[in-house]
Amino acid sequence: MNEKYVQLEIWDLLEEAKQEPFDVNWNLLWDSLDVSLIDLNSSEQLRVAADALLQMVQVFHLRSMEAFEELEAYTSDDGPVMGDKDFTLFVRQSVDVDFDEFIEPLVSPIRKSYTFTERDEYQSQMEIVDKEILLETIEVTPEAEFERIVDIAHSENVSDWTSAIANYFVATRVKSATWSELRKKVNIAPVEIFLGLLLGDFILSQNRDELYLFYDNEISVEFKQI
Repeated sequence: MNEKYVQLEIWDLLEEAKQEPFDVNWNLLWDSLDVSLIDLNSSEQLRVAADALLQMVQVFHLRSMEAFEELEAYTSDDGPVMGDKDFTLFVRQSVDVDFDEFIEPLVSPIRKSYTFTERDEYQSQMEIVDKEILLETIEVTPEAEFERIVDIAHSENVSDWTSAIANYFVATRVKSATWSELRKKVNIAPVEIFLGLLLGDFILSQNRDELYLFYDNEISVEFKQI
């Protein structure tokens, strides 16, 4: 079916006529059919004329059916049969209700949320801390804290943790992986993965340009023996 055939105006008019068969302008249909045949060859003219006449018969058939249905409705004891489209004008599809008069006024204005800016990433956050708690924190040196963590770690089965991580590298044949990838793939707790990385034969690295986003930035892990 060529483009010229599809774009003929007669087809649009016939579709409209099928939707509203009682409002058909037959003179307009015949004139449109005559115009559609002007620039076509004999074969195309016969084809268009045949299709158009067939659809006109269909329109006439629809018109006749509706007319007979109306006649039967007038003579029926049950009265006319109403379709959904007959009630469209009498059914409300939506309704607008204004509830402003039922809303109590605010006791205090809504507090605006703080807008985060790129500059805030480099700024420290201040908080009031109790003096005694601060002194207790200062008394513990970083070296003592590290030794305490290492003692706790060695009291656990660290070799199983490091072996689980190493087995992942051996099985997947990868040279490096990310912290989030290990958390998903290695079947041990995150804290065990982290301690296993610190105490095993692994190299941890992070992008120096993004150190201020430590908790948002990925940590790369490399297995030394690969």
